[in-house]
Amino acid sequence: MNQQGPQDPQMPQYGPQQPYGPQYRQGPQGPQYGHGPQGQPFAYGPYGPPPVPRKKRGRRLLGAGALGLATALVAGSVAWGIDQRAGGNSSQLAQTAFDPAAVAAEVSPGLVDVNAVLGYENARAAGTGIVLTSDGEVLTNHHVIEGATSITVRNVGNGKTYSASVVGYDEDHDIAVLKLKDASGLETAKLGDSDKVKLGDQVVGVGNAGGDGGEPSYAAGEVTGLNESITATDENGQDPENLTNLIETDADIQPGDSGGPLVNADGEVIGVDVAGSTAGNGNQGAPTQSAATTPTAWGDGPNDGTGFPFGNGTPPGNGYGNGQGNGQGNGQGSGQSQGTGVPGEGYAIPINQALDIAEQIQDGKASDTVHIGDSAMLGVSILTSPGTTGAVVGDVITDGHADEAGLEPGDVITSFAGKQVDSPDTLAELLNKQHPGDKVDLTWTDQSGQSHKTTIELIKGPVR
Repeated sequence: MNQQGPQDPQMPQYGPQQPYGPQYRQGPQGPQYGHGPQGQPFAYGPYGPPPVPRKKRGRRLLGAGALGLATALVAGSVAWGIDQRAGGNSSQLAQTAFDPAAVAAEVSPGLVDVNAVLGYENARAAGTGIVLTSDGEVLTNHHVIEGATSITVRNVGNGKTYSASVVGYDEDHDIAVLKLKDASGLETAKLGDSDKVKLGDQVVGVGNAGGDGGEPSYAAGEVTGLNESITATDENGQDPENLTNLIETDADIQPGDSGGPLVNADGEVIGVDVAGSTAGNGNQGAPTQSAATTPTAWGDGPNDGTGFPFGNGTPPGNGYGNGQGNGQGNGQGSGQSQGTGVPGEGYAIPINQALDIAEQIQDGKASDTVHIGDSAMLGVSILTSPGTTGAVVGDVITDGHADEAGLEPGDVITSFAGKQVDSPDTLAELLNKQHPGDKVDLTWTDQSGQSHKTTIELIKGPVR
Protein backbone atom coordinates (compact mmCIF):
# COMPACT_ATOMS: atom_id res chain seq x y z
CA MET A 1 0.00 0.00 0.00
CA ASN A 2 1.29 3.42 -0.85
CA GLN A 3 1.73 5.93 1.87
CA GLN A 4 -0.24 9.12 1.70
CA GLY A 5 1.61 12.36 1.03
CA PRO A 6 1.56 15.23 3.48
CA GLN A 7 -1.70 16.96 4.17
CA ASP A 8 -2.60 19.86 1.93
CA PRO A 9 -2.12 23.23 3.60
CA GLN A 10 -5.23 25.01 4.73
CA MET A 11 -6.16 27.57 2.11
CA PRO A 12 -6.84 31.13 3.20
CA GLN A 13 -10.39 32.34 2.83
CA TYR A 14 -10.89 35.28 0.53
CA GLY A 15 -13.91 37.10 1.83
CA PRO A 16 -15.23 40.52 0.90
CA GLN A 17 -12.47 43.04 0.37
CA GLN A 18 -11.76 46.33 -1.35
CA PRO A 19 -11.43 46.15 -5.13
CA TYR A 20 -7.91 45.92 -6.48
CA GLY A 21 -8.68 48.07 -9.50
CA PRO A 22 -10.59 51.32 -10.11
CA GLN A 23 -13.89 51.91 -8.37
CA TYR A 24 -17.08 51.15 -10.27
CA ARG A 25 -20.27 53.13 -10.29
CA GLN A 26 -22.64 50.29 -9.61
CA GLY A 27 -25.32 49.31 -12.08
CA PRO A 28 -27.46 46.15 -12.15
CA GLN A 29 -25.50 43.14 -10.99
CA GLY A 30 -24.54 40.50 -13.52
CA PRO A 31 -23.64 36.88 -12.81
CA GLN A 32 -20.79 36.26 -10.42
CA TYR A 33 -17.93 33.92 -11.27
CA GLY A 34 -15.93 31.87 -8.77
CA HIS A 35 -12.20 31.33 -8.95
CA GLY A 36 -9.72 29.27 -7.02
CA PRO A 37 -7.45 30.59 -4.30
CA GLN A 38 -3.92 31.74 -4.81
CA GLY A 39 -1.20 29.10 -4.53
CA GLN A 40 0.84 28.70 -1.36
CA PRO A 41 4.59 29.40 -1.25
CA PHE A 42 7.10 26.57 -1.31
CA ALA A 43 7.50 24.72 1.93
CA TYR A 44 10.97 23.53 0.93
CA GLY A 45 13.95 24.60 -1.13
CA PRO A 46 13.97 25.23 -4.87
CA TYR A 47 13.57 21.58 -5.78
CA GLY A 48 11.94 20.48 -2.55
CA PRO A 49 11.50 16.88 -1.50
CA PRO A 50 10.47 14.21 -3.96
CA PRO A 51 7.00 14.97 -5.35
CA VAL A 52 4.09 13.58 -3.38
CA PRO A 53 1.21 11.61 -4.89
CA ARG A 54 -2.07 13.44 -5.07
CA LYS A 55 -4.70 12.28 -2.65
CA LYS A 56 -8.24 11.55 -3.72
CA ARG A 57 -10.35 14.61 -3.33
CA GLY A 58 -14.14 14.70 -3.15
CA ARG A 59 -14.51 17.78 -5.27
CA ARG A 60 -15.97 18.66 -8.60
CA LEU A 61 -13.33 18.64 -11.32
CA LEU A 62 -12.81 20.93 -14.25
CA GLY A 63 -14.25 20.08 -17.57
CA ALA A 64 -16.76 18.00 -19.53
CA GLY A 65 -18.28 19.48 -16.86
CA ALA A 66 -16.06 22.33 -15.84
CA LEU A 67 -13.11 24.47 -16.69
CA GLY A 68 -10.89 26.30 -15.02
CA LEU A 69 -8.76 26.87 -11.99
CA ALA A 70 -7.61 28.13 -12.06
CA THR A 71 -10.19 27.06 -10.77
CA ALA A 72 -10.82 27.11 -11.72
CA LEU A 73 -9.90 25.09 -13.42
CA VAL A 74 -11.49 24.26 -13.52
CA ALA A 75 -9.55 25.83 -12.50
CA GLY A 76 -6.77 24.14 -12.52
CA SER A 77 -1.23 22.69 -6.86
CA VAL A 78 5.56 16.03 -7.38
CA ALA A 79 9.28 11.13 -6.30
CA TRP A 80 6.30 10.05 -5.48
CA GLY A 81 4.50 6.62 -5.29
CA ILE A 82 1.19 6.38 -7.02
CA ASP A 83 -2.11 6.76 -5.23
CA GLN A 84 -4.74 4.29 -6.40
CA ARG A 85 -7.96 5.95 -7.39
CA ALA A 86 -11.11 5.16 -9.30
CA GLY A 87 -10.57 4.95 -13.02
CA GLY A 88 -6.83 4.42 -12.73
CA ASN A 89 -4.95 1.48 -14.17
CA SER A 90 -2.85 0.45 -11.19
CA SER A 91 -2.94 -3.26 -12.06
CA GLN A 92 -1.74 -2.60 -15.58
CA LEU A 93 0.91 -0.16 -14.42
CA ALA A 94 2.26 -2.69 -11.96
CA GLN A 95 2.78 -5.19 -14.78
CA THR A 96 5.09 -2.93 -16.78
CA ALA A 97 8.27 -0.97 -16.23
CA PHE A 98 6.27 2.26 -16.31
CA ASP A 99 7.29 4.40 -13.33
CA PRO A 100 4.87 7.34 -12.91
CA ALA A 101 7.00 8.80 -10.11
CA ALA A 102 10.10 8.94 -12.28
CA VAL A 103 8.15 10.39 -15.20
CA ALA A 104 6.68 13.13 -13.03
CA ALA A 105 10.05 13.89 -11.44
CA GLU A 106 11.64 14.25 -14.87
CA VAL A 107 9.16 16.82 -16.16
CA SER A 108 8.62 18.72 -12.90
CA PRO A 109 11.59 21.17 -13.11
CA GLY A 110 10.19 22.46 -16.41
CA LEU A 111 6.89 23.51 -14.85
CA VAL A 112 5.58 26.60 -13.08
CA ASP A 113 2.73 27.48 -10.75
CA VAL A 114 0.66 30.29 -12.24
CA ASN A 115 -1.08 32.65 -9.80
CA ALA A 116 -3.41 35.35 -11.07
CA VAL A 117 -5.04 38.25 -9.24
CA LEU A 118 -8.50 38.91 -10.68
CA GLY A 119 -8.61 42.51 -9.53
CA TYR A 120 -12.02 43.45 -10.85
CA GLU A 121 -13.59 40.37 -9.29
CA ASN A 122 -11.90 40.50 -5.87
CA ALA A 123 -10.60 36.99 -6.44
CA ARG A 124 -7.51 34.95 -7.23
CA ALA A 125 -6.91 31.97 -9.47
CA ALA A 126 -4.19 29.35 -9.85
CA GLY A 127 -3.03 26.91 -12.49
CA THR A 128 0.05 25.37 -14.07
CA GLY A 129 2.38 26.28 -16.94
CA ILE A 130 4.98 24.56 -19.12
CA VAL A 131 8.34 26.27 -19.67
CA LEU A 132 9.03 26.59 -23.40
CA THR A 133 12.22 28.68 -23.40
CA SER A 134 15.09 29.21 -20.98
CA ASP A 135 14.37 32.95 -20.88
CA GLY A 136 10.88 32.42 -19.53
CA GLU A 137 8.23 31.89 -22.18
CA VAL A 138 5.54 29.71 -20.64
CA LEU A 139 2.63 27.82 -22.18
CA THR A 140 -0.63 27.60 -20.24
CA ASN A 141 -4.42 27.68 -20.73
CA HIS A 142 -6.18 30.92 -21.50
CA HIS A 143 -8.79 30.18 -18.83
CA VAL A 144 -6.05 30.08 -16.17
CA ILE A 145 -5.34 33.80 -16.69
CA GLU A 146 -8.73 35.02 -17.90
CA GLY A 147 -9.73 38.08 -15.89
CA ALA A 148 -6.22 38.57 -14.50
CA THR A 149 -5.02 42.06 -13.66
CA SER A 150 -1.63 40.77 -12.50
CA ILE A 151 0.15 37.43 -12.82
CA THR A 152 3.00 35.89 -10.84
CA VAL A 153 4.71 32.62 -11.63
CA ARG A 154 6.78 30.35 -9.38
CA ASN A 155 9.27 28.19 -11.23
CA VAL A 156 9.49 24.65 -9.88
CA GLY A 157 13.03 24.17 -11.18
CA ASN A 158 14.68 27.01 -9.26
CA GLY A 159 12.04 28.02 -6.72
CA LYS A 160 12.04 31.67 -7.84
CA THR A 161 8.96 33.81 -8.31
CA TYR A 162 8.60 36.07 -11.34
CA SER A 163 6.09 38.62 -12.49
CA ALA A 164 4.60 37.65 -15.83
CA SER A 165 3.16 39.50 -18.79
CA VAL A 166 0.83 38.11 -21.43
CA VAL A 167 2.49 37.59 -24.82
CA GLY A 168 -0.84 36.58 -26.32
CA TYR A 169 -3.68 34.10 -26.19
CA ASP A 170 -6.23 32.17 -28.21
CA GLU A 171 -9.47 32.13 -26.26
CA ASP A 172 -11.25 29.78 -28.67
CA HIS A 173 -8.57 27.08 -28.33
CA ASP A 174 -7.77 27.87 -24.67
CA ILE A 175 -4.06 28.55 -25.15
CA ALA A 176 -1.93 31.39 -23.75
CA VAL A 177 1.76 32.28 -23.68
CA LEU A 178 3.32 34.21 -20.79
CA LYS A 179 6.71 35.90 -20.50
CA LEU A 180 8.50 35.90 -17.15
CA LYS A 181 10.30 39.13 -16.32
CA ASP A 182 14.11 38.86 -16.00
CA ALA A 183 14.10 35.07 -16.26
CA SER A 184 17.14 33.21 -17.59
CA GLY A 185 18.61 29.73 -17.45
CA LEU A 186 15.27 28.02 -16.84
CA GLU A 187 14.95 24.31 -17.44
CA THR A 188 12.49 23.60 -20.24
CA ALA A 189 10.06 20.72 -20.53
CA LYS A 190 10.80 17.93 -23.02
CA LEU A 191 8.16 18.04 -25.74
CA GLY A 192 6.82 15.00 -27.55
CA ASP A 193 4.76 14.37 -30.69
CA SER A 194 1.03 14.12 -30.05
CA ASP A 195 0.47 12.68 -33.53
CA LYS A 196 2.07 9.46 -32.26
CA VAL A 197 -0.26 9.05 -29.27
CA LYS A 198 -2.33 5.85 -29.30
CA LEU A 199 -5.20 4.46 -27.27
CA GLY A 200 -3.87 2.64 -24.22
CA ASP A 201 -0.66 4.66 -23.99
CA GLN A 202 0.41 5.14 -20.38
CA VAL A 203 0.43 8.77 -19.28
CA VAL A 204 0.92 10.96 -16.23
CA GLY A 205 -0.86 14.24 -15.54
CA VAL A 206 1.32 16.63 -13.52
CA GLY A 207 0.38 20.00 -12.08
CA ASN A 208 -0.64 22.40 -9.36
CA ALA A 209 -3.66 20.35 -8.28
CA GLY A 210 -6.05 22.32 -6.11
CA GLY A 211 -4.02 25.50 -6.67
CA ASP A 212 -2.07 24.76 -3.49
CA GLY A 213 1.30 25.71 -4.97
CA GLY A 214 4.64 24.22 -4.01
CA GLU A 215 5.81 20.97 -5.53
CA PRO A 216 3.55 19.59 -8.26
CA SER A 217 1.53 16.43 -7.75
CA TYR A 218 0.72 13.78 -10.32
CA ALA A 219 -1.82 11.19 -11.37
CA ALA A 220 -1.20 8.22 -13.67
CA GLY A 221 -3.51 6.58 -16.16
CA GLU A 222 -3.77 5.77 -19.82
CA VAL A 223 -5.12 7.34 -23.00
CA THR A 224 -8.79 6.40 -23.32
CA GLY A 225 -9.83 8.54 -26.28
CA LEU A 226 -8.52 10.59 -29.20
CA ASN A 227 -10.07 13.47 -31.14
CA GLU A 228 -12.62 13.97 -28.38
CA SER A 229 -14.99 16.96 -28.23
CA ILE A 230 -16.47 18.40 -25.04
CA THR A 231 -18.36 21.42 -23.78
CA ALA A 232 -16.56 22.69 -20.70
CA THR A 233 -17.72 25.25 -18.14
CA ASP A 234 -16.31 26.85 -15.04
CA GLU A 235 -17.05 25.35 -11.62
CA ASN A 236 -20.31 27.31 -11.44
CA GLY A 237 -21.54 25.81 -14.69
CA GLN A 238 -21.04 29.10 -16.51
CA ASP A 239 -18.82 30.38 -19.34
CA PRO A 240 -19.33 27.35 -21.63
CA GLU A 241 -16.58 26.56 -24.10
CA ASN A 242 -16.52 24.00 -26.91
CA LEU A 243 -13.19 22.19 -27.21
CA THR A 244 -12.35 19.70 -29.94
CA ASN A 245 -9.60 17.27 -30.97
CA LEU A 246 -8.73 16.49 -27.35
CA ILE A 247 -6.83 13.59 -25.83
CA GLU A 248 -8.93 11.79 -23.20
CA THR A 249 -7.35 10.05 -20.23
CA ASP A 250 -8.52 8.31 -17.06
CA ALA A 251 -5.75 10.07 -15.10
CA ASP A 252 -7.26 12.16 -12.30
CA ILE A 253 -6.97 15.68 -13.75
CA GLN A 254 -7.97 18.21 -11.09
CA PRO A 255 -8.59 21.96 -10.84
CA GLY A 256 -5.21 23.66 -10.78
CA ASP A 257 -3.75 21.13 -13.24
CA SER A 258 -5.01 23.36 -16.05
CA GLY A 259 -2.11 24.40 -18.26
CA GLY A 260 0.06 21.56 -16.98
CA PRO A 261 1.45 18.66 -18.98
CA LEU A 262 0.07 15.28 -19.88
CA VAL A 263 3.29 13.26 -20.15
CA ASN A 264 4.03 9.96 -21.87
CA ALA A 265 6.14 7.11 -20.46
CA ASP A 266 9.29 8.70 -21.89
CA GLY A 267 8.77 11.92 -19.94
CA GLU A 268 7.68 13.87 -23.02
CA VAL A 269 4.81 16.36 -22.95
CA ILE A 270 2.11 15.13 -25.32
CA GLY A 271 -0.73 17.38 -24.17
CA VAL A 272 -1.76 20.41 -22.15
CA ASP A 273 -4.27 19.51 -19.42
CA VAL A 274 -7.40 21.57 -19.92
CA ALA A 275 -10.42 19.90 -18.33
CA GLY A 276 -11.69 17.02 -16.24
CA SER A 277 -15.09 15.52 -15.64
CA THR A 278 -16.80 15.12 -12.30
CA ALA A 279 -16.74 11.70 -10.69
CA GLY A 280 -20.19 10.40 -9.83
CA ASN A 281 -21.92 10.35 -6.47
CA GLY A 282 -23.48 7.24 -5.09
CA ASN A 283 -27.24 7.50 -4.70
CA GLN A 284 -28.72 7.94 -1.26
CA GLY A 285 -30.48 4.81 -0.11
CA ALA A 286 -33.95 4.80 1.34
CA PRO A 287 -33.98 4.11 5.08
CA THR A 288 -35.61 1.04 6.60
CA GLN A 289 -36.47 0.42 10.22
CA SER A 290 -36.39 -2.81 12.17
CA ALA A 291 -37.25 -1.33 15.55
CA ALA A 292 -40.01 1.09 16.37
CA THR A 293 -37.74 3.01 18.73
CA THR A 294 -35.26 3.92 15.98
CA PRO A 295 -36.00 6.99 13.85
CA THR A 296 -34.00 6.31 10.66
CA ALA A 297 -30.90 4.84 9.12
CA TRP A 298 -29.59 6.59 6.01
CA GLY A 299 -26.49 8.02 4.37
CA ASP A 300 -24.62 9.61 1.52
CA GLY A 301 -21.37 8.48 -0.07
CA PRO A 302 -18.64 11.04 -0.66
CA ASN A 303 -18.10 12.84 -3.96
CA ASP A 304 -15.63 10.36 -5.40
CA GLY A 305 -15.68 7.25 -7.47
CA THR A 306 -17.39 4.84 -5.09
CA GLY A 307 -18.95 6.32 -1.99
CA PHE A 308 -18.41 4.81 1.45
CA PRO A 309 -19.55 1.18 1.27
CA PHE A 310 -20.79 1.08 4.85
CA GLY A 311 -21.99 3.53 7.45
CA ASN A 312 -21.86 3.04 11.21
CA GLY A 313 -24.91 3.94 13.20
CA THR A 314 -24.77 6.75 15.70
CA PRO A 315 -27.43 7.49 18.36
CA PRO A 316 -30.30 7.82 17.79
CA GLY A 317 -29.90 5.23 15.07
CA ASN A 318 -28.62 7.08 12.00
CA GLY A 319 -26.47 4.94 9.72
CA TYR A 320 -24.29 6.80 7.25
CA GLY A 321 -23.63 5.29 3.83
CA ASN A 322 -25.67 4.94 0.68
CA GLY A 323 -28.46 2.46 0.22
CA GLN A 324 -30.59 0.75 2.81
CA GLY A 325 -30.19 1.19 6.53
CA ASN A 326 -31.30 -0.94 9.46
CA GLY A 327 -32.16 0.76 12.72
CA GLN A 328 -31.86 -1.08 16.02
CA GLY A 329 -33.86 -0.31 19.11
CA ASN A 330 -30.76 0.64 21.06
CA GLY A 331 -30.01 3.45 18.67
CA GLN A 332 -27.41 1.62 16.55
CA GLY A 333 -27.75 1.65 12.78
CA SER A 334 -25.91 0.81 9.59
CA GLY A 335 -26.26 1.83 5.96
CA GLN A 336 -24.99 -0.09 2.96
CA SER A 337 -23.82 1.84 -0.11
CA GLN A 338 -25.47 1.30 -3.47
CA GLY A 339 -23.54 4.15 -5.11
CA THR A 340 -20.94 2.94 -7.55
CA GLY A 341 -19.98 6.31 -9.01
CA VAL A 342 -18.45 6.99 -12.40
CA PRO A 343 -14.70 7.41 -12.84
CA GLY A 344 -13.78 10.86 -14.09
CA GLU A 345 -12.04 11.59 -17.35
CA GLY A 346 -9.37 14.16 -18.01
CA TYR A 347 -8.78 16.01 -21.25
CA ALA A 348 -5.70 17.55 -22.79
CA ILE A 349 -5.02 19.70 -25.84
CA PRO A 350 -2.56 17.81 -28.09
CA ILE A 351 0.87 19.41 -27.74
CA ASN A 352 1.32 19.76 -31.52
CA GLN A 353 -1.85 21.82 -31.72
CA ALA A 354 -0.88 23.88 -28.68
CA LEU A 355 2.60 24.58 -30.07
CA ASP A 356 1.24 25.69 -33.44
CA ILE A 357 -0.81 28.33 -31.64
CA ALA A 358 2.03 29.22 -29.27
CA GLU A 359 4.41 29.78 -32.18
CA GLN A 360 1.88 32.07 -33.85
CA ILE A 361 1.67 34.04 -30.61
CA GLN A 362 5.45 34.15 -30.21
CA ASP A 363 5.73 35.47 -33.78
CA GLY A 364 3.25 38.25 -32.95
CA LYS A 365 0.74 37.17 -35.59
CA ALA A 366 -2.77 38.17 -34.57
CA SER A 367 -5.80 36.50 -36.18
CA ASP A 368 -9.53 36.16 -35.68
CA THR A 369 -8.80 33.94 -32.67
CA VAL A 370 -5.30 34.99 -31.56
CA HIS A 371 -4.83 38.21 -29.58
CA ILE A 372 -1.34 39.62 -29.13
CA GLY A 373 -0.32 41.64 -26.07
CA ASP A 374 -2.37 43.32 -23.36
CA SER A 375 -6.16 43.34 -23.41
CA ALA A 376 -8.08 46.57 -23.92
CA MET A 377 -11.31 47.59 -22.26
CA LEU A 378 -13.88 50.36 -22.43
CA GLY A 379 -14.09 50.81 -18.69
CA VAL A 380 -17.57 49.32 -18.36
CA SER A 381 -19.01 45.94 -17.52
CA ILE A 382 -21.63 44.41 -19.79
CA LEU A 383 -24.80 42.62 -18.72
CA THR A 384 -26.56 39.73 -20.38
CA SER A 385 -30.00 41.00 -21.33
CA PRO A 386 -32.03 38.52 -23.42
CA GLY A 387 -34.15 40.18 -26.07
CA THR A 388 -32.03 43.35 -26.19
CA THR A 389 -30.18 44.24 -29.38
CA GLY A 390 -26.81 45.64 -28.39
CA ALA A 391 -24.70 45.43 -25.25
CA VAL A 392 -26.24 46.70 -22.00
CA VAL A 393 -23.86 48.63 -19.73
CA GLY A 394 -23.72 47.33 -16.17
CA ASP A 395 -21.07 49.21 -14.19
CA VAL A 396 -18.91 52.16 -15.23
CA ILE A 397 -15.42 52.83 -13.84
CA THR A 398 -15.54 56.16 -12.04
CA ASP A 399 -13.44 58.85 -13.78
CA GLY A 400 -12.55 56.45 -16.60
CA HIS A 401 -12.80 57.38 -20.26
CA ALA A 402 -16.26 55.82 -20.61
CA ASP A 403 -17.46 57.74 -17.55
CA GLU A 404 -16.03 60.97 -18.96
CA ALA A 405 -17.79 60.28 -22.26
CA GLY A 406 -21.11 60.07 -20.43
CA LEU A 407 -21.91 56.34 -20.44
CA GLU A 408 -24.16 55.27 -17.58
CA PRO A 409 -25.47 51.95 -16.26
CA GLY A 410 -28.40 50.81 -18.38
CA ASP A 411 -27.17 52.44 -21.61
CA VAL A 412 -27.04 50.16 -24.66
CA ILE A 413 -23.92 50.13 -26.87
CA THR A 414 -25.00 49.74 -30.50
CA SER A 415 -21.79 50.37 -32.47
CA PHE A 416 -18.06 49.93 -31.77
CA ALA A 417 -15.13 50.77 -34.05
CA GLY A 418 -17.49 51.26 -36.99
CA LYS A 419 -19.13 47.85 -36.55
CA GLN A 420 -22.70 47.16 -35.42
CA VAL A 421 -23.01 45.62 -31.96
CA ASP A 422 -26.02 43.31 -31.67
CA SER A 423 -24.97 41.37 -28.55
CA PRO A 424 -22.38 41.29 -25.76
CA ASP A 425 -20.53 38.55 -27.67
CA THR A 426 -20.19 40.79 -30.71
CA LEU A 427 -18.74 43.58 -28.58
CA ALA A 428 -16.31 41.16 -26.95
CA GLU A 429 -15.10 39.93 -30.35
CA LEU A 430 -14.58 43.47 -31.62
CA LEU A 431 -12.85 44.55 -28.42
CA ASN A 432 -10.52 41.56 -28.59
CA LYS A 433 -9.03 42.98 -31.80
CA GLN A 434 -8.07 46.24 -30.07
CA HIS A 435 -5.23 47.23 -27.73
CA PRO A 436 -4.81 49.73 -24.90
CA GLY A 437 -4.40 53.25 -26.30
CA ASP A 438 -6.44 52.57 -29.44
CA LYS A 439 -9.08 55.20 -30.20
CA VAL A 440 -12.41 53.91 -31.48
CA ASP A 441 -15.79 55.34 -32.41
CA LEU A 442 -18.55 54.36 -29.98
CA THR A 443 -22.31 54.73 -30.36
CA TRP A 444 -24.86 54.05 -27.64
CA THR A 445 -28.47 54.72 -26.70
CA ASP A 446 -29.32 56.02 -23.25
CA GLN A 447 -32.34 54.94 -21.23
CA SER A 448 -34.44 57.79 -22.61
CA GLY A 449 -33.84 56.52 -26.15
CA GLN A 450 -31.44 59.27 -27.19
CA SER A 451 -28.46 58.23 -29.33
CA HIS A 452 -24.90 59.34 -28.54
CA LYS A 453 -21.62 59.02 -30.45
CA THR A 454 -18.05 59.76 -29.41
CA THR A 455 -14.46 58.68 -29.91
CA ILE A 456 -13.02 56.96 -26.86
CA GLU A 457 -9.51 55.83 -25.95
CA LEU A 458 -9.35 52.26 -24.71
CA ILE A 459 -7.52 51.46 -21.49
CA LYS A 460 -5.61 48.40 -20.30
CA GLY A 461 -7.94 45.85 -18.80
CA PRO A 462 -7.91 42.35 -17.35
CA VAL A 463 -7.06 39.47 -19.65
CA ARG A 464 -10.11 38.84 -21.80
